[in-house]
Amino acid sequence: MLRSAAVAACVLALACSRKEPPTPASADAGPLANLDTNDPKALLAAVDQMQGQLKEKAKTFEVLSALGNLYYENGRYLDAADSLRQALAISAPFEARAQELRDRQVKPAKDLPPECRRSAQGYGLEQIAQAARKLDPERERRCLDSALQMAIDARARRGDSLYLVGNPDGALAEHRRVLAESPDHPESLFFVGAILLEQSRGEKAKVEEGKKYWRRLLAVAPDSPRAPLVKDSLPRADEIFAPKAQAGGAMPPGHPDVSGQLPPGHPAIAGNAPSAPMAHRGAAPEELPAVDPQQLQAVAEAAQNTERTPELEKGLDQLTVRAEALLDQGKYQEARDTIVRVMPMRPNDARTAAAMGAAMRGLGREQMAERVLSRALEIDPRQPRALYEMGKLLAARGDKAGAAEKMRAVQAADAKFAQSHGIAQELARLK
Repeated sequence: MLRSAAVAACVLALACSRKEPPTPASADAGPLANLDTNDPKALLAAVDQMQGQLKEKAKTFEVLSALGNLYYENGRYLDAADSLRQALAISAPFEARAQELRDRQVKPAKDLPPECRRSAQGYGLEQIAQAARKLDPERERRCLDSALQMAIDARARRGDSLYLVGNPDGALAEHRRVLAESPDHPESLFFVGAILLEQSRGEKAKVEEGKKYWRRLLAVAPDSPRAPLVKDSLPRADEIFAPKAQAGGAMPPGHPDVSGQLPPGHPAIAGNAPSAPMAHRGAAPEELPAVDPQQLQAVAEAAQNTERTPELEKGLDQLTVRAEALLDQGKYQEARDTIVRVMPMRPNDARTAAAMGAAMRGLGREQMAERVLSRALEIDPRQPRALYEMGKLLAARGDKAGAAEKMRAVQAADAKFAQSHGIAQELARLK
């Protein structure tokens, strides 16, 4: 992959503090020596190994953008969003200058000036922008338009990352900004259309707006990898995105339905796989294809490689407590949206899995709830919420004996939880 090779070159240059990037086989390449730069997973492992060297060094737009793309390719969407945020902070003043020239209706020069071409010798966006300021406005505009294409792509990729960590509103804002600068950007046309459709809940005006972006995608980029999905879904958009009745309340505006991808104990974040959130198949969860175990392992490893600071752990604890409080209030969708942010960081935590299972049960996703709750009880057979929720599932199926057994197990495991959740009353109803 060209992007992976770019990461290797950029990171080596950064780590070795040279003016020219050494080859991966150079003596001081460290963990990148003899590395296959076409293997994103191996390259990311080497980058993670070099974190101590890279942490204190100033990073260019090109390095941050390349790292963001590498994180994305490896399923580390939180890291991708953050690296790309830092890259876009560098490009922001140059984007503002380009917008100023557009507002003045400065026409870009036809030819790209030589000083506006990137090179492998550390001559990137910042150097190009500085050189461009010395040119006349037409050539400066041409310089910036060319150099900032990478920023447009980085913003679109950040929008994808935000969507995949459960922040569709942030994703929508990023993709709309992309379209403001590049109206025919295929990825942003797809995501803006898709998110508007998902948020529409059947509202006709919003459905039509979403379909407009998808029609535009087919018109300007018929060969886009997204085009087949759009061609298939567009004629059925009114049906696919009609409001669907769900136990415990409907999905709120602004959040994709990714329950179909949840494996036991961990939410899959599957990128552009057929079962990914943007697939829009409209199928029931049980109809979706099985999750690739290698993808799950990559996500789990990515989360494990994240630095576990006290602040991070405190934040995860607070999210878990909040999700549990929402469950107790019957706000299952809000609880799900909260705990899904914890699960990638705590894929083997019984309490986290129990909260997700409880949310799935409340939303009527019984098969998914059973799988996730079973996973929680594999990790900790005495997890009170998992026992309670499994008991509720069994009771709903008419298995009173099995439900009573789970409720009694709750009493034995956690008397305080049993009292606050009315286990005695539940047992009385099961007699």
